[in-house]
Order: sequence, then structure tokens, then C-alpha cells
Amino acid sequence: MVGRPDGLARVRAGTERLYWQWQEYRESAATHEASALLVTGSERHSGAPLRSLYFGSGNHLSYVLGLLYDEYRIEEEHRHLHAWQARNWVEGYRNKVDFVVADLPWPYHRLLADRGLLQSPAWVDQKLSLPESWGGVLAQLRSSARGEDLRKIRKHGLRYRIVRDEEAIRRFYGEMYVPHLTNRFSSSAYIEPEWKVRYCAENGALMEILREGEVVAGQVLFGDRQSLQLLWAGTSGGEFGQQSQGVFPALYYFGLLYAFERGYHEADYCGSRPLLSDGIFQLKRRWGGQVYDGWSRDTLFFLPIHLGQANLGFLTRHPLIARCGQDLVGKVMLGTEPIQPDDVARAELVYATAGLQAIRLYSLQRPGADALDAARATTGIELVDLSREAQPAATYCRR
Repeated sequence: MVGRPDGLARVRAGTERLYWQWQEYRESAATHEASALLVTGSERHSGAPLRSLYFGSGNHLSYVLGLLYDEYRIEEEHRHLHAWQARNWVEGYRNKVDFVVADLPWPYHRLLADRGLLQSPAWVDQKLSLPESWGGVLAQLRSSARGEDLRKIRKHGLRYRIVRDEEAIRRFYGEMYVPHLTNRFSSSAYIEPEWKVRYCAENGALMEILREGEVVAGQVLFGDRQSLQLLWAGTSGGEFGQQSQGVFPALYYFGLLYAFERGYHEADYCGSRPLLSDGIFQLKRRWGGQVYDGWSRDTLFFLPIHLGQANLGFLTRHPLIARCGQDLVGKVMLGTEPIQPDDVARAELVYATAGLQAIRLYSLQRPGADALDAARATTGIELVDLSREAQPAATYCRR
């Protein structure tokens, strides 16, 4: 095993990480400008008309509208507002729209914390603790990672190397990281500034994935005293179809191996969107990630005013990860379909994740006795019968 990194270097990295976090929260508090948009269009999955209010900083506007709409137009736009006006705008439009979304940075998210909106961190973190044996590390991965993913890595002969030279970092940023995010997420891509990526790669490491001597992907690694962060990744030419050739599993496998061999106690997979169905969330889950609410300074608020066709189209398609007190829970909407035992089994198999206090299944139909029995026999799965509720949308949002 390679020896632990120099103690002073780890202390320095940890101090710098805390300084950056402090700077981000300081900037967040100073960024109080907000906008309000009245948006109409066709809900992306049901095709039903949807009228919504967006209020917020704009940090996640493209992402949110991309989730909600297939096509949309902005009927009203109010700029140069202040974040502390959030409560007035939300309350003023409750009876004028079908859906409300708010996007607020710290500390302004507290303005809506007790107003009946579903609250999600804009990003959720996932981490994996590293025991003393490599076998113990692999045992924490899901069987699909230990089997299928590792077979792909071996089949395609993938290897890794660590580099820190300026040219390699420049090439990674311009030819892998930015094109990959742009191709995959389009206008909703969240791209870090080059100086930040360069600094972390120079003071941490840039891991390159090679196939037959050719660099096909890369990832920035940056550690403190306890944890190695697997930060920004990208593929050659921005391709994301290379996952079938084992490239993305290789980033996780070799990142874990690098962290283990250098004596880190934890691998931090960093952020993904707060959706149980999100592809990046699912990949990190497969690689043993435990969910934490600690990555994002921004909070997203969702408020379906009713459970009509458009709102159900959104909620059934997007099982959200939401805050519930100090915990995180998964909310899976089944709509007008009664909950079946197969739904309980699927929730456990596909959605249940370490770090989530529960997976809650919601339906407008009363669950049958067999579904209730299945839930009682399955730890961490809860059924919510909305047919008995006078305000089912409010019950869905309730913390």
C-alpha cells in the first residue's frame, strides 16, 4: 500500500476547503437579487397545460424548467427583486398558478421553511467509508458494480494514471469536462470556472482513464485529512455514451482504489440532483454511496397546488429527495394507480439508499392489504394513502 499523504499537505487542503466553503456561503448571503417568472406551457410528460410561478436567484432556473416543461413561454418577468420577498410572491400566487417553484440560496431559504412547500437541497452528496481492507471496500458496493461494472473495466482494458501538468489539466477542462457537461445537460449544465478546476487538479490530482494508451476520460481528485473528493469528470470529446464501455465505472473504481491506497478514510462522490431517478445519483448509489445533505448551499422548493394531470405528470416522473426535519426522505408518487406489492419491492430495490430515512410511496387510491403487508415486511418503505386526505397535495409536501 502507498503511504499516507504528508500530514501538513492534508491539513492545508482541509483548511483551504473550509475557506472555500466559507467564501461560498459569504457570497451566497450577499447574493440577494431574485427574479419572478410566470410560466405557461405543456408539462413534459403528460402534455397537459401547466401554469407555474418561479421565484429565485436563477441559479437552477434552466434545470427546473427543463424538468417541468416540454415547451413553455414566459408570460411575465419581474427582475431586480430581493430574495427576502420570496414569501410575499409565493403567497400572492398560490391561487393563480398550478405549481410554484422557488430557488433560494443560504440563508434566504429559511423564509419558506415553514410555508408548506416541499424542500429539497439543490444537490445531494454521496460518500463511501473506506475500511482497512480492499475486500471490505468492495463488499459495500452493489452487486451490479462488483459484477457488471468491473467486467466492463477488465473487458476494455482500462487503466489509470495521475498527472498534474498544466497542459493535461487545460486539455481536460476544454476537451473533456466542458464538452461532456454541455452535451449531456445543455443549457442546464452547471460548469465550474477553469481557475477552480485547475487549482484543485494542481494541488490534488488529475486522474486520466486510458484505453490502449489513449486518454478517454478524466476526473479531478482533491483531498483533506480524512476524505478524498471525486470531483469534476469528463470524457474525451464530451461523449457520454462511453458509459457502456466501462469509462464511468472506471472513474469510480480507480478513484476508490487511489483513495484506499493513500489511506483516506472516506471517498466523497460529491453532488447529484435530488431525484431518486437521476442517472448520476443512481450510479453513485450503485457504487455504495450514502446520501448526505451537505453539498449544496441552494435549496429548491416545490409546491403543487393540486394533484391534477400536469402536476401528477411531473411528480410521478420525478421521485424527489426531500428534507424531513434533519433527515432526507424519498417521495415516490404513483398517482391514481393503487400501490401494489411490486411497487414496494421496486422501491426497495431501486430507490432505498443508505442515508435516506425512508422511501414514501403516495397514491390517490387506497392501498390493498397485500401492499400494506409488503410494506410492513420491508424496512424503510412507508405507504401514504392520499385518498383519505382533504388536501392531498399539501399532504404530499408535508415534512
